[in-house]
Amino acid sequence: MKRIILLCLIIFPFLITSCKKDNNSVDTAAVENQKIIDQLKYLTDSTMQNSQITGICAVIVDHKKGLNWSYAAGLASILDKKPISLDNTFRIGSVTKTMVATVALQMVDEGKLSLNDKLSKFFPQYPKADSVTLTMLLNMTSGIPEYSSDSVFTQTLVSNPTKVWLPQELINLAFSHPYVFTPGTENRYTNTNYIILGLIIEKITGSTLKAEIETRIIQKLQLTNTGFLNSGVTFPGNNAKGYYFGSYIENDEYTNRYDISWGWAAGSGYSTPLELQKYGEALVNGGLLSDAMQQNRMTDYYNPEGGVTYYGLGMKRFGSFFGHTGGLHGYQTIMFHSKEKNATIVVLYNCTLYPHNPIQLAFKFIEVLYGEKY
Repeated sequence: MKRIILLCLIIFPFLITSCKKDNNSVDTAAVENQKIIDQLKYLTDSTMQNSQITGICAVIVDHKKGLNWSYAAGLASILDKKPISLDNTFRIGSVTKTMVATVALQMVDEGKLSLNDKLSKFFPQYPKADSVTLTMLLNMTSGIPEYSSDSVFTQTLVSNPTKVWLPQELINLAFSHPYVFTPGTENRYTNTNYIILGLIIEKITGSTLKAEIETRIIQKLQLTNTGFLNSGVTFPGNNAKGYYFGSYIENDEYTNRYDISWGWAAGSGYSTPLELQKYGEALVNGGLLSDAMQQNRMTDYYNPEGGVTYYGLGMKRFGSFFGHTGGLHGYQTIMFHSKEKNATIVVLYNCTLYPHNPIQLAFKFIEVLYGEKY
């Protein structure tokens, strides 16, 4: 009995000390995280105060740090003075490309496509179709011209903003110009690549690109406020209105000005900040592709325009962060996840006001979080 009592006297203080250490560790992490959150909030508020940005939504989730921060500042609607919210839906522009590329890579996993497939297999009538592969479309090395730079396109967008564009119309405008370089020799970010990818997906599946994205990605991840649009000037959900395109013009709104068919597979998606965080984490951590294909996607990158950003199979990379940016009339988006850090960063502006870009704010966040500069 004396031995048992003695053993308890030895163990009990140890347990108390151990619990105190664990509690102190938790308290220290919470204090450090709060300091980080205060800095993130300050950077966001400062960006708002020193610009004419309409509104900002930011979401940062770092599982290693135990940090989960979401914040909204500014207005969803200027005339109504309605505060912007994390529940608002935004047009996400070229973040849509990650979805289209994911569907294409899933089809490679299924044996329905090959990364070495030539464009001529699907559309032999296109110029140099024997020289362009599926990989070149995905990673922007095809040399195919940009349809949105065509003068007929830009003039029509201004004169007839609600025109419903057919994907083939956009491709025809692109191919009214010569290739910008020999396929596979350089890199240039070009929306036309993804319009063609969208048509390839539809041709092989016999379904719509919209249906494939919804069943293969959106429903699988249970994203209820995320979607893809074929056309239309409006989009679902509690919209944050989109303002400006370049210069500041008071109350210049673009929310429902253009039919989104002009972006289609290159940029017609929409989502909310919190759902983008969930999607971005799944996109990079895996689960949407086979392990081998995911590994390929995470390692095959090029540097198309210099600087810190690299482009791969439908994703951008800087440092250990992978994801995409998106920008169109009235909306700008960044969505990046680091598997190494187990952290996601999402920033959305409901305006396109140069020179302000959410990637600038995201880089400041990363410096606060990890001491890394880009």
